[in-house]
Amino acid sequence: RMRGRISRRGTASRACFANVDELVQQHFLALSDEHNPTRPTLHRALQMLQGNPAVILETGSSSAWGNNSSMLMDAYVNSFGGAFHSVDTRLEPMFSLRQTCTARSQFHCDDSVAFLKKFLTAPPQAHSGRHFDLIYLDSWDVNWRDLLPSALHGLHEFLSIVPALKPGTLMLVDDTPKDASVMARIQPRQLKEFNDFVQTYGFAPGKGALIKDYLVRHGLGREIAHDYQLLWQF
Repeated sequence: RMRGRISRRGTASRACFANVDELVQQHFLALSDEHNPTRPTLHRALQMLQGNPAVILETGSSSAWGNNSSMLMDAYVNSFGGAFHSVDTRLEPMFSLRQTCTARSQFHCDDSVAFLKKFLTAPPQAHSGRHFDLIYLDSWDVNWRDLLPSALHGLHEFLSIVPALKPGTLMLVDDTPKDASVMARIQPRQLKEFNDFVQTYGFAPGKGALIKDYLVRHGLGREIAHDYQLLWQF
């Protein structure tokens, strides 16, 4: 419970970018891997914000590993305006990121589902309103030998943020390979587990697997892109 009350704003100064293409290129060259499989969908999501001020939410803070997405989102709001919120159960990324991100970003230590429920009932002035322009779900790393927990957690996160959706809201979900060909290209060592899951349950596994099933069944929004990540617009 105490962790749910821990949050820190960024304190760093960073350069601003004139356009999203330059921002993404510099990020993946300097702070990630230019061939990272998440780059195309992260780029597409930020392009769709059209250089406008945006309120961005991330579950699963990313500092010195993966695609360093927290730094990428901070670069966007620092360049074009808005606010960025990131939540993680670990204290380490919060304290690390506040040293490298700007004051437009705030980092929270809490369970993501519990945090989202509290966040959306807090006074609007506490977090720049209750609606988001971009939601990036990247918590609970997929265990390819036990695939359901991550998918269930992703669905619980999505159901928690439904009140924050508005027409045009973008949602990006990590670790959601579209099919076996994507899995073979990006995570070939886990291809057998992937195929076994498909054979057992009849759909592809991943963080966003149950989210996509829910959205399709209820006719909510539209798919923008689906490769290793799922990008959706409401």
